[in-house]
Amino acid sequence: MHPLPSKFVGGLMLCLVLGSSSLVLAQESSLTIPHIWSCSNNERFITSGPANKLMVQWRSKSYEMQKEASLPGSMRFKHHDSGLDLVVIGPKAMLFNIKTGNRLADECKTVSMKEGQEAHLLALEK
Repeated sequence: MHPLPSKFVGGLMLCLVLGSSSLVLAQESSLTIPHIWSCSNNERFITSGPANKLMVQWRSKSYEMQKEASLPGSMRFKHHDSGLDLVVIGPKAMLFNIKTGNRLADECKTVSMKEGQEAHLLALEK
C-alpha cells in the first residue's frame, strides 16, 4: 500500500470540512425557510425556526411556540398566552385553541408532506 500524497490528504480534509459545513447550512436553511401548511378546512398557517422556538404565523399574527413533551412520532408546540396548540402527528398537523377547546385547523400538510414526505419538524428530531 502506498501512502497518499500530502496534497491529496489536505484536499480531502478540505472537502470533508466543506461537506460537513454545507450539511449544517442545509439543516439551518430548513429551519429558516417558512413552511406553509394547507388544511382541509381551507385554513393555513406558516411555521419557521427551530423546534425549540418555533414561530407560527396564524391569521396575521406571529406566535413563538414552546416545544412540549409528546408521544414518540409526534410533536407538540404551545403558546400559553393565546392558547394555540400545534400537534404534528406523522402525516398531518392540527392546530387547536386549548383555551376555548376548539380545533382551528385540521389535516394540515406542507407541500412536501402532500408528496409523501414526513413533516420537516419530525425529520429534524432524528
